[in-house]
Amino acid sequence: MKYILFKNKLDKVYFITYFSPQRIKKNNGKIMSTENKNNPKSRIGYGVKIPKLSFLEVIELTKITGNKAGEEGSLDALSRITGNSRSSSSFNKKVAALKNFGVFNIDKSGYSLTELGKQIVNPESFEKQAKAIIEAFLNLENLRKIWENYKGKRLPQIEFLANSIVNIIKIPPELKKTWAKYFIESANFAGLLDERESGSFQVLSEYTPSFADDKELEQPTKQELETTEKKQEQTIENDNIDPLGISNQSWGIFNTKTISNSRKAIFAIPENLTQQDIDSLKIFLKGIEVQLDGLKKSDE
Repeated sequence: MKYILFKNKLDKVYFITYFSPQRIKKNNGKIMSTENKNNPKSRIGYGVKIPKLSFLEVIELTKITGNKAGEEGSLDALSRITGNSRSSSSFNKKVAALKNFGVFNIDKSGYSLTELGKQIVNPESFEKQAKAIIEAFLNLENLRKIWENYKGKRLPQIEFLANSIVNIIKIPPELKKTWAKYFIESANFAGLLDERESGSFQVLSEYTPSFADDKELEQPTKQELETTEKKQEQTIENDNIDPLGISNQSWGIFNTKTISNSRKAIFAIPENLTQQDIDSLKIFLKGIEVQLDGLKKSDE
């Protein structure tokens, strides 16, 4: 136990306070912390750590909150949606992510969706929603810097991307792989990556629709329709035997799940995957989780 005598600036009042000897040192009459600043476990600066929420989770939480709790509401309502109590550190970190992506305004009085958040929840068109999602993606400085460095280029393999990220966003080397994966997952969900080969991505410079507007689609000719019908007839027999071409390759995972009306859901992944295959499939499967909600049959 150690007590130290202090006096105020007027040199008139004296008082005694206890400090742990391991936490203080005396330097010209001042008490200073003796924490080891080189401690590798010391706190990492703001903006360097990965957000508490994935970008996919940010967008989905925005949609769920807007549709279920409204465009503005209490923090209690928001905490129930995130699954964390208002006083928890997890809730505060999730709130920070929602604010940093520019989709929420949040203070002590409650939350409200920003104009960007509203465009995501209630878009006027698919294209406007897609562009709003990209804008949210670019609101996070680190993601924007990486994207600006590679837009219009082929994204390097993840290990090389990780090495480059250290210099691009000025992060400790121990976080480089985490940030590389976070960028790939986020950019892919935002529609800014075009997969050219298994695990190989082209970084897009802007929103690119995956299909043309209905008005721009050319109607097939009668001859084209007849040719298509013949091809379909020719493949019916083969389709009945092997509808997915599963006999042409070996599978590492091949599972079926019987669902309503005796229908079957099929989940299959080939064997002998590369690490790039695995990383690519993990990103793809996260997108499937979101798409499943869209397949729910509307209540009659």
